[in-house]
Amino acid sequence: MPAAKTYLIGTGVAVVIAVVLVAAAMRHSSPAGTRNDGYAAEVAIINPQVSAAESMMAGGVVYYTGTIENHGNRTLTGYTVALTFKGIDGNVLERDERSLVDDRFRPVPPHGSRSFEIGFDRVPEGWNQAPPDPHAVSVWTR
Repeated sequence: MPAAKTYLIGTGVAVVIAVVLVAAAMRHSSPAGTRNDGYAAEVAIINPQVSAAESMMAGGVVYYTGTIENHGNRTLTGYTVALTFKGIDGNVLERDERSLVDDRFRPVPPHGSRSFEIGFDRVPEGWNQAPPDPHAVSVWTR
């Protein structure tokens, strides 16, 4: 009986630790610096491209890649975009918000750039397969 009790206690501790780690990973904090949405005029996304790949879980993944350029004099610490997918007829099918710069990604220094890659395991039906149009949602600088 003591071995079963020890096993149950160990399992309980492991579950609590897993829950805490998942909660910490899902917690969304604001990027460092100050929100400065007007700074979006100083930021450019160049060479946007889409490509498809097969995943190991028997599904396809679409990747949106490009380069984010900071043309201003401040360090870019957060940049979230709304990516607009359009259909063959040009109508909007879906908008998806994604972070290109945040606490998980390296800041972009003044007059600097870096590449990005965003994966989508699902894209809207009827999508024209052109890179989605990016529009700044929130910008953070320091």
